[in-house]
Parts: sequence; structure tokens; C-alpha cells
Amino acid sequence: MAGTRDLGLRSASRIFRCVWRSPNISRVEIADKLGLDKSTVTNQVNRLIDLGLVAETEAGEASSRGGRRPIGLAVRKNFGRIIGIELQVGGFHALAVDLSGEILGELQGPASINKDSFASTILDIVDRATRELCPGPGPLLGVGVGLGGLVDLKSSRIRYSVPLGIREPLDFGKTVASRLPMPCFVENDANCCAWGELAFNRSEELRDFLFALVEYRQDTTSLGTYGGIGVGFGVVHGGKVYSGSHGNAGEFRSTFCKGRGDLQFSLPMDELRRMDRDPRVLAAAMEELARNMAMLVNTMDFDRVYVGGDIEELFADFPALLRTCLEENWMYPSPKDVDIRYSSLKGRAVAYGAAGMMLDRLVAERLLPGLGGKAAAGGA
Repeated sequence: MAGTRDLGLRSASRIFRCVWRSPNISRVEIADKLGLDKSTVTNQVNRLIDLGLVAETEAGEASSRGGRRPIGLAVRKNFGRIIGIELQVGGFHALAVDLSGEILGELQGPASINKDSFASTILDIVDRATRELCPGPGPLLGVGVGLGGLVDLKSSRIRYSVPLGIREPLDFGKTVASRLPMPCFVENDANCCAWGELAFNRSEELRDFLFALVEYRQDTTSLGTYGGIGVGFGVVHGGKVYSGSHGNAGEFRSTFCKGRGDLQFSLPMDELRRMDRDPRVLAAAMEELARNMAMLVNTMDFDRVYVGGDIEELFADFPALLRTCLEENWMYPSPKDVDIRYSSLKGRAVAYGAAGMMLDRLVAERLLPGLGGKAAAGGA
């Protein structure tokens, strides 16, 4: 009996994910897409409706052979809320979203974040965000946190973060997530941006793309540590965020750099610091980034590139520059068909993506109420 029940819960989770990614999909379409028999789909859909996770929508178009019009299904977006948080040097940005990805509210504020105060500071931010962003109906289902550095999502560990001054592994699951009443996961900021596109982009099916997160911080710590400019990539292959063999996929350091160092670009520190007010330095940095990205995009054959973060505020037409570098890096006569666009979320991209990552974890690990997973904090 236990095996049969677990199989049913796995089917329910797969069906919920299918409805979440394809609003207004019918029961018949779900059965065809997932390779499940119609009775299983019917039983599990009815259970998801009873739980309040899924609702029926207006009937769709009848088939060419006539008959009844199929009834569509959609996730009930007001079932609960998810909070996404971006941690920055000296501050944070938090927002709450519903299950459809609609932003319900956001919050920003100062925060002194370092290894010693990390856990208490994050818990305070979560407490404040919960009180101010989740006053309405529907429970808080989970909290996603995004930050710059090496992060192991599966083990819930921060291995290294230059921006936050974390030089030794920090067990996020033990120090933060285990002390919260709801699931909480931490992820690299650029990966969060990729998760956000995967989770909430309903207009098209995304399979292989690159998200380039380019942020320029002007606080004293950032300017003095790494010149203020930070770049990270979220790599998506086959519809999934790719973390790499060692969990380091997406980390960037220019191929033009020589020797070891903390800077991501070959330009000297003093030049990087004035990039926002020196057009020559800005042009050199953007070209260096574009040439590095061109090789990666052409080699991996991505069909789309998102560019997000603070880069638009630097007044550089980076998509046009990247397209030129893509053409110069391509040795064949046929042109590359790559869609390059700025992220519509701009400064919200990391926090929004952290919420998207959290929603994906809730579904994948069956942490949503009724899906049967072990709903412990941090997925532990």
C-alpha cells in the first residue's frame, strides 16, 4: 500500500508541475504529455482540486471530430505566497509572489551581512519580509535566498562568497533554514535569475539559454574588493539549470586575465572603479565581457541570452555589442539565430528568481501541502 501511495504522490507532483508550466492544459493533454493513463490523471487531478492547488478553467476548443470541449486546468495562484530575497553588500531586496509569478509586494533595506552575523541577519530579514509582505490570505510556502558566490543548492551550503566576505563554508541549512517554520533554500544569484525565467515564463518553452547577471556596486567594500563590477552566468540546458560537476557552473573570470587574482576583468582595479563615469573604461569592459560571452554562446549553441542586473544603468548597448562579437566569433556562412534581450525585471531579477527557484524546489521535492514530501525547513 505504501508503494502505491508513493507512486500516486509522485504522479500528483508531476501533474501539478505540468499544469503549472502549461496553464489551461486539459486532462487528456496531461495524460499524453506525461505518459499516464487517463484514470490516474483524473484521480490525481481531482485530489489536487480538493487540496486547493489546482482549479478548472474555461473549456477549450473542441477537436476537429467534435464532441465535448475539454476543460482546462490551472494552478490556483492565491494558494499561497513565496518570498524571494537577494542579499547584497550592505543591504537586501525581498519580494513576495503568488504561484503564477505575480509580484504582490517588495521590500528593500540596509543590512550588515558578514559570516559572524549572517544567520541572525537573514532570520531578521525573513521575519520582517514575512510580516510586511505576507499579511493577506494564503500561507507562506517557502523562502528562496540568492547571493553572489559558490553555493551548493543540494546540500544548502555557501562555500565561498567574495561580496559577502564568506571565505569558509557556511552551512545555510543548519544555521538558517532549520530555524524557520517553512522550507528555505539558498542559491547563487545568477542561477536564481535563470530559475526565475524557467519558473514564471509562460509564453514560451525555454530549453537552452544563458542568463548573464552584470551588477555594478558603488559601495566602498565592493569597489575596494573587486572593482565594483560582478558578473555571473546562469546556464540552462535541456530546460534545467546546469550546476556542473563541482557545482561551479556559471562562475566567470575573463580569459584575458593573466595570473591569479580576485578581479573578473583584465582591466586594473583603479579603472574598474571609475567605469560608470569613464566611457573609455566602460567600452573596454563591455567588449571584454561580450567577447568572452560570444565564445560561450557559440560553443554551447544557446538560442537565447538574457542580460540582467545593473548593466542597463551604465548606458551601454550591450545586446548590439554581443551580437557583433557573436558574428565575429562564428566561422560559418550561415548567421547565428540568437535572441538577445535585457531582462524585464532589472534590479528585481535576483529576488524574483530566488522565488522561482523556491517554487521549483517545492514542487520537485514535494514540499507543497498535499504533495507528500517531507516538509522540513530547507528540505532536510
